[in-house]
Amino acid sequence: MTDNSPSNDKKKRPSFTTWIVIGLVAGVAWGLFFGDTTNWTKWIGDVYVGLLQMAVLPYIALSLMSNIGRLTIESGKQLLRTGLVVLLGLWAIGLVCLFIMAQAFPAWEAGSFFSSRFVEEPEVINWLNLFVPSNPFRSLVENSIPAVVVFSIGLGIALIGMPDKAGLLDPLDVIVEALGRLNKLVVKLTPLGMFGIVAHTAGTIEMEQFRLIQGYLLTYGAAAILLSFVILPAFVAAVTPFTFMQVTRAARNPLITAFVIGNTFVVLPMMIEAIREMRVQLTDAAGDDDVADPEYLVPLAYPFPDIGRIVGLIFIPFAAWFYGASIDADQMPALMGTGLIGAFAKPVITIPLLLELAELPADIFNLFLASGVVAARFGDLMKTMHLMAFTIVVGCMLAGVAKFHWTRLLVTSIVSVALIGLAALGIRIYLQTSFQDTYSRENLITARQPLFPDLRPNSKVQLVEDSQAESATSGQSRIEQIRNRGVLRVGYDPSKMPFCYFRAVEKPNEPKKLIGFDVEMAWLLADDLGVDITFVPIQWGLIQEHLRDSRFDVLMSAFEGTVKQAELLASADPYMELTLALVVPDFRKGEFQSREQIRKLPEVTFGVLKGSFFAENAPKTLPEHISLVELESPDKFFQGELEGVDGLVISAEKGYAWTLRYPRFTVTNPLQGKTRVPLYYLSGDSEFDQFLEDWMVLKKADGTWQDLYDYWILGIEQRTKKPRWCIIRDVLGWVE
Repeated sequence: MTDNSPSNDKKKRPSFTTWIVIGLVAGVAWGLFFGDTTNWTKWIGDVYVGLLQMAVLPYIALSLMSNIGRLTIESGKQLLRTGLVVLLGLWAIGLVCLFIMAQAFPAWEAGSFFSSRFVEEPEVINWLNLFVPSNPFRSLVENSIPAVVVFSIGLGIALIGMPDKAGLLDPLDVIVEALGRLNKLVVKLTPLGMFGIVAHTAGTIEMEQFRLIQGYLLTYGAAAILLSFVILPAFVAAVTPFTFMQVTRAARNPLITAFVIGNTFVVLPMMIEAIREMRVQLTDAAGDDDVADPEYLVPLAYPFPDIGRIVGLIFIPFAAWFYGASIDADQMPALMGTGLIGAFAKPVITIPLLLELAELPADIFNLFLASGVVAARFGDLMKTMHLMAFTIVVGCMLAGVAKFHWTRLLVTSIVSVALIGLAALGIRIYLQTSFQDTYSRENLITARQPLFPDLRPNSKVQLVEDSQAESATSGQSRIEQIRNRGVLRVGYDPSKMPFCYFRAVEKPNEPKKLIGFDVEMAWLLADDLGVDITFVPIQWGLIQEHLRDSRFDVLMSAFEGTVKQAELLASADPYMELTLALVVPDFRKGEFQSREQIRKLPEVTFGVLKGSFFAENAPKTLPEHISLVELESPDKFFQGELEGVDGLVISAEKGYAWTLRYPRFTVTNPLQGKTRVPLYYLSGDSEFDQFLEDWMVLKKADGTWQDLYDYWILGIEQRTKKPRWCIIRDVLGWVE
């Protein structure tokens, strides 16, 4: 006889977790099948997240007021002491994990492109607005969670000693209960919301953008998985009556939801409900059931730094590894202290500040933002488990049912360190063998392809100066001479990287190819004039003579304007301004960060390029005790052929390009970007100079100049976005 009882039907129904997993799998399948044509599913996720958010902040604020207001002075002090101890313990776990995982990055040397933020001041965190609710209503509107929590805690503490507080607290409890029920109704939509979010992500995400940031994602992801699913549940089980399986079972739904949504705040009610169900098992032992109530413990811990943000600081040692730099031991206390305090704020504020303190190129922050679609979810995963661990442990300690199993705690600590260490070792081996050995940052500059290869006219590069000069044609302008000749002759100096230099030869007997910002600008100029182009080598000491003899039509090779050469410039406008900087060996960068540090050095010798702006102006800007040596080219300095030369005075834009070829060197900013040098295109013909100025205005107006600047100076790759791979297009061929 078949049993059709209601209890039997209930057992056959899929659990809520099963429905969430079904939504996840369906979303991934949908995204992979339809690809970027599945953009419309984004609105499903947006609606779901919006519905979750609408009740959370009022729920948190009112529950804090109500539950803290019901405490006594003694229980409030006990909560403060207990919460602080547990919070410090969780921070310690995070710091140990951060230290061990930082060893995953093997030492290597690499340079970087110039950063547009080289001379910018880092964004200052406004701690006052972050934590002080000068206008609580504005804080609520702006979703300023720390300020709202501070206001709610303050009002709750004020209610503790009031004799007639029940008249306010009872209605608050009713509103809190109503908000909780509203959130439960929305949570029932989680499988559908998961489908919408995952389908859009799986259909549109570009995995190529994570190639360079894989070291960060691997270390952060491994730490997140170990901490969320193994280490923190094991520590909770070692100090409370709950088992490891009970903790992981209660945490699975909030963890999955927080990871997929990418938002911990909206799953706070889910955490509270899960912990409340666990707490029912301890009702008899707890005595005063309200003491361990998670309704105020979860939001109480929310504004404080969590393990996710602490471990997220792994991006700083990753950035140092990525650029082949090192973080000095004396920098670590300031970095860790600032990172811990900065964890109160959002990572988008803290990370740039830490990059500045660690003296790392700020442009890598763009990679941090690009990784956010995945990395931020790992952070939410850890934050969710952090809040649940805090609430469970503090709740058990306040209820008097905490059980410290010291042997289990010791074993858990040893096993946790071993697991994190093995993960770090595995990632280190992978990065060393599969990334560093196959990826060369030098190729980013030496093997660079032209940005506009289709516009390149027929070109010829003279390697040796042609002694023949061309006589000016009487009555013809420079432009007429060029068009009649059919060739634009451009003076060049191949030592002006990244403006003008030879590309690395890939095959034997392959002719040298001239590349760089100014080279492409010259190609564009020849293309606009409708002529071919010939590059003629120059000698900086004979520029006036070459212009007078018409050996070339225009000099386009990072010509630096100086007072001595002002007569050549006439009324020309610069096409770019560079920043005075200093290039020194990596291991000596700490000695040359500021003028004050340089003044303390007993004897210093800097190299400057002959005839450059810096050769003329460096003596006026650098301390008097510094000796200067004029160089024909930077090569000898970078190749270590100049003994006794401590650094090279050069522009930051050029210096960064050279560090890609010679990663043992780094760029410092002792003058804080206050000295600028103009670059000019020079023809010696006032009419042609005016034409060049007008032409440059047009190139800047149509975005060409900016595209070349981003590509050659900042190193930003210009790629045509291709449709995302998907089954419907690339396998079945049903759509184009």
